[in-house]
Amino acid sequence: MENEQAVEAQGTDRLILFSDAVVAIAITLLALELPVPVGPDAAALWDSAREHADHYLAFLISFYAIAAAWGQHHRIFRSVVRNDSLLRKLNMLWLLMIILNPFATRLLVTEGGDTLTAHALRWGFYAFLQVLAGLTLIGITHHLNVRGLRADGARSPLAAEPQRYAILVGFALSIPVFFATTTAWLLWIAVPLLTSYVYLPLRDGRRGRTRGGGDHGSGRIG
Repeated sequence: MENEQAVEAQGTDRLILFSDAVVAIAITLLALELPVPVGPDAAALWDSAREHADHYLAFLISFYAIAAAWGQHHRIFRSVVRNDSLLRKLNMLWLLMIILNPFATRLLVTEGGDTLTAHALRWGFYAFLQVLAGLTLIGITHHLNVRGLRADGARSPLAAEPQRYAILVGFALSIPVFFATTTAWLLWIAVPLLTSYVYLPLRDGRRGRTRGGGDHGSGRIG
C-alpha cells in the first residue's frame, strides 16, 4: 500500500514539475518576442521604445495573465496526491492554452489598418484563450473534488469567491464587446477592480460580524 502511494505521489510530482516547466517556457517566449529599441543616442532610444510601447504593454498583460493562471494552478495542485488519466488530459489542455499565449500576444500587436471586425477577432481570440484556460482550471478543480485526488482533509481550492473568477469574467464579457469598440480590453481591468471593490468590504464585514457574534455568544455562556 505504501509503495502504491509513493508511486502515485511520484507521478503527481512529475505532472506538476512538467507543468511548471511549460509555464516557465511560455513566459520566456513572451520576452523573446519583445522588440529591441535602437538608436545612436538616448533620445533616439527613447523614441524607438515609445514606438514599441504597445508590444511592451501586451507583454505585461500576458505576463500577468500567465502568472495569475499559474498561481491558480499552484493552489489547485499543492494538495493533490493522486492523479488519473482525465486529470492528465485536462492539465494538458490547460497547458495548450498557456503555450498559445505568446502567439496570441503577437496577434494583439499585429500592425495594419484592419477593420473593427478583424480587430475583434484578434483580440477576441486572446480573450477566448484566457477564458478557456480559466474554465479548464475550474474543470480540474471539480474533477479533483469528485474523484477525491487530494490529500485527506485538504481544503478545496478556488472556492466560490467572486474575485477568483473576476479576471475570467472580464475576458469573457470583452469578446462580444470588441465587435462594437476597440477599447473592450478595459473590461479586463475594470471587472476585477470592481469585484474587489465591492466584494472585499462585504467579506470583511461578514468576518467581523462572525467574530463579534462569537465573542458575544461566549460572554453569554459565561
